[in-house]
Amino acid sequence: MAAPSALLASLSQFGPTATGVVLGGAAAGLGAWYRAHPDTFDTYAAPVLRAWRRRWAGAYTGRRWSDLMGSCGLTRTHPRTGQVLVPRVLRVRSWSSSVDTVRVRLVHGMSFKAFVDAVDDLADTLKAERVAVERSAPGEVVLIVQRDEPFAHVIPSPELAQDVADVDPMSLYMGEDEFGREYREPLYGTHFLRAGETGSGKNSLPAQRLRAAAPLIRAGLVRPWVIDPKMLEWGWLKPILAGRYADNPGDGLELLNDFVANMERKQKRMQRAKLRKAPVSEEFPIDWLIFDEIGYAMAYQPDYAHAICGQTAIIASTGRTTHDVIEALVQEPTKDTVPVRELLPHRVCLRVSSSSHPDMVLGDGMRARGATADELPQGEEFAGIGFARAPKTRQPRRVRVAYTDDAQCDELVSYLREPTTLRAVS
Repeated sequence: MAAPSALLASLSQFGPTATGVVLGGAAAGLGAWYRAHPDTFDTYAAPVLRAWRRRWAGAYTGRRWSDLMGSCGLTRTHPRTGQVLVPRVLRVRSWSSSVDTVRVRLVHGMSFKAFVDAVDDLADTLKAERVAVERSAPGEVVLIVQRDEPFAHVIPSPELAQDVADVDPMSLYMGEDEFGREYREPLYGTHFLRAGETGSGKNSLPAQRLRAAAPLIRAGLVRPWVIDPKMLEWGWLKPILAGRYADNPGDGLELLNDFVANMERKQKRMQRAKLRKAPVSEEFPIDWLIFDEIGYAMAYQPDYAHAICGQTAIIASTGRTTHDVIEALVQEPTKDTVPVRELLPHRVCLRVSSSSHPDMVLGDGMRARGATADELPQGEEFAGIGFARAPKTRQPRRVRVAYTDDAQCDELVSYLREPTTLRAVS
């Protein structure tokens, strides 16, 4: 109502010529802004203009919105008056040309689950590739409407940081989410599970974390350990691992035993010092175990599986306070393949082969809320795309991890082999 009212008032007060000059000047100014500084235009102006157009000229208003809600079974009838009650659109935001978020107020008698059950119908009716739903406030939901693939290009891994002070170990840059915001993860304080079928880009996650934490590794504040059953994925790290590398189940079990013994020595030092928590330091570094193809060791190697599973469970259940971290990568995330799955709470699900896998990785009901990892496109150009749980809302977020190529792996090894006298405490 405000826009046509303002236009009529301007025509009445200033006349058509002055009004046309103002509107034309505004349009010319926007066009000049777009040509001169397209990045800032895309950041500030384009989302507002897109949201306004899609809110008032698209499917989110008036009869079109009412018909959409009715055809998807999301209206209610007042029991006394017989009035048809329609959920109300409160706000539309258009983060990019690919993704809209629609904040909706529920009608009385409707639950969040009603929208969860209707996401497939909403996607087909809106002609969108995907619709996800999350809670925003009591009586409100947010629809995430993905119109096409938001990650059209590979995200390159950033340049290596040069100083420990430049790295926050509780917020490592990993890539971007579907809204164009940075996707970040902690380095320690939890354990990690990465699931995805072959070719989905699982190795991009620990590779990017290694690059993001490079100054800490070079300073001796972070010590990577690697179990690499395929013998090919992580062999490039051997020059900087100082023996903390295994490429078969037998050596992997021995490495796990050494890892647990090292963890117990830290626990005893903390006990003698009467510490319940300790800052990251040379005395209490972050010991970070990258366990590639953990299912191979736990499910397909009967001679070693029980012992490997037991040692891994000890680390996952008692290593948090001593900064001992497991990052496990697996293709089949079933409980039979990864018995310790529930001890690895920080999870990312890349492209998987079964519709049941997203719920196994991210939690019950996550696929119904939009984490359709089994429908992600195949191909190398889509590697690294998947779903993670948002830290506050624990709702699924579509993310893409930055890609580390072979040259950047060699660069990282060369960087880590450089001598340094820096021994700062994070």
